[in-house]
Amino acid sequence: MSTANAAPAAELPSVYRVVATARVSWLWWELYQATLLTPDGRYQPGQRNLMLTLDYARAIPRRDLLDATAAEWQRLGLGTPQEQARWLDALAQMWPDVRPGDRLSVWLDGQGVSHFFHHQQRLGNIQDPRFGDNFLAIWLSPDSRDTALRQQLLSIMKEPAS
Repeated sequence: MSTANAAPAAELPSVYRVVATARVSWLWWELYQATLLTPDGRYQPGQRNLMLTLDYARAIPRRDLLDATAAEWQRLGLGTPQEQARWLDALAQMWPDVRPGDRLSVWLDGQGVSHFFHHQQRLGNIQDPRFGDNFLAIWLSPDSRDTALRQQLLSIMKEPAS
């Protein structure tokens, strides 16, 4: 089931270590800085118990965040149309419009529940484990739109040209 606020309140983990940080820009404008964190500072594909934080440099309306999320799920072929609709409805109930300096975080816990936070304040959660995997795939999938961002977040070094 994919519902906002269905699980008990959770606090943002404080003992996570940074895997890597990367900046996301469009043309010459910085949009946000993404940081991937895990308990030991290392990432393994398919891992749960990790966190992604987005520190926004620009104002972005919630509707634009939702539209971009939907477009990426469709481009990547993630989730059924029904799942996407449920997930987007849950996100629309939680996400604020963001302003410069805002931080949105998603913590995917070991059971696959996705907990959302605005700064340190809990926004809600989505219990469907497929949601967390598909949401994080926007940044972490090998088919991510921004492969350089993915490589930076996963600390993947490019092979030198021979």
